[in-house]
Amino acid sequence: MPIIYAVDDEMNVRRLIRQTMESEGYEVDTFATAEEALEAIQTRQPDVVFCDISLPAMDGIEFIKTVNDKAYDFRIIVISSVTSVEAIRSAFRLGICDFITKPFTPQELKDSIEKCFKSEESLQKRSREIRKLIDQKKYHKAAQLTRKLFFDYPESALPHLLMGLVVKKDHPKTAAKHFRAAVAMDDTLKEAESELKSLGVE
Repeated sequence: MPIIYAVDDEMNVRRLIRQTMESEGYEVDTFATAEEALEAIQTRQPDVVFCDISLPAMDGIEFIKTVNDKAYDFRIIVISSVTSVEAIRSAFRLGICDFITKPFTPQELKDSIEKCFKSEESLQKRSREIRKLIDQKKYHKAAQLTRKLFFDYPESALPHLLMGLVVKKDHPKTAAKHFRAAVAMDDTLKEAESELKSLGVE
């Protein structure tokens, strides 16, 4: 069962997210502060986090930056009454999945989380396509598709892993850099660690 975290200092918002997501079959935990959520994430990572920008103490942007710095592997949906173009751009530059403005409806929550899961499915589907091209030694096409993944999924370690696989035969040093980046972004990505060892690099 997918796990959803909701981080918002408004109780009615947390309640709405919990009720809506639980009705869809998700397991939900809610938090009033970013600090509480980060503490919970250390012991159990969610699949998706709904997060407000305007939070007491650590705000939502700092929360997202902290999540990125620690290379946690889950999607973030921002929920906020802040609607400035710059705020929205800043959030998307940090790799969020979606941005919902307050007030919002239960249907908007459902649509947003469906979008995030479809995005993850798309990443896996495109990764399989690239791996197939690598197996067929169609490295140029594989590299082209992988470059698009970097743009579409800047927070994911998979593009680095795939680019390492694309170039490792002819450019092992470049491949090692990509494998290291993949491990740094996701230390559970054992394939990248294995590839580093195969190149004689720890």
